[in-house]
Amino acid sequence: MSNKTIVITGGTTGIGFACADYLVKNGYNVAITGRTRENLDIAVSRLGKNAIGVLSDTSLLDDIDELVLKIKNEFGKIDGLFINAGIFKALNFEETTEALFDETMNINFKGAYFTVQKFLPILKNPSSVVLNTSIVVFKAFADTSVYTASKAALESIAKVLNIELAERGIRLNVVSPGVTQSPIQKKSGMSDEAIDNLLEHFSSTSPIGRIVQPTDIAPIVEFLLSDKSAVLRNEKVIVDGGTTM
Repeated sequence: MSNKTIVITGGTTGIGFACADYLVKNGYNVAITGRTRENLDIAVSRLGKNAIGVLSDTSLLDDIDELVLKIKNEFGKIDGLFINAGIFKALNFEETTEALFDETMNINFKGAYFTVQKFLPILKNPSSVVLNTSIVVFKAFADTSVYTASKAALESIAKVLNIELAERGIRLNVVSPGVTQSPIQKKSGMSDEAIDNLLEHFSSTSPIGRIVQPTDIAPIVEFLLSDKSAVLRNEKVIVDGGTTM
């Protein structure tokens, strides 16, 4: 059992919540963020006494500053950071607007970038940062141009930061989920029929015979955050049930 402290951005539902729940059950102290008070309170109540929630919008740098201050006041220093907060809105390239471009990039890349930067003073030596990207970085899907660009941008900085932050004892690795059954599809604007068709396709074509669940990803994120992965740098773990083999 661990007594490490981990911060998870976007931890109220889906992959973020599954990882928080897994970490708490394995002895970690966990802080999650969320953009709505109701969802945050529900998640924290489900996680129990070793979890706290902080209302924070990853796209706002002032919110990130306030988040870091609150975490510092609560824990002092932390052992790891899971950069998970993100959005996906399906829209084809021709119809993509500047507003959608900015919203996606501000949350998925800019917010993630500055979250890591602003947490540097309270990350222990050693510590671990895990970036949540996606298989869209290397497998093309229609109607995902901005989302793909945002995740590729995030993934591209891991190598650079591993060099720049080596003296601080901070390592970065990447988890790259495939299509996963989570609220992100509904939030994307996809219809229920489109979601059902997507999940059915990947269930029927996956070597594991089912869709990937957030709970499948949680143990892998825990491994990357733990001392068990201390020698890894810039590794990318693809969690897709083998659909992109």
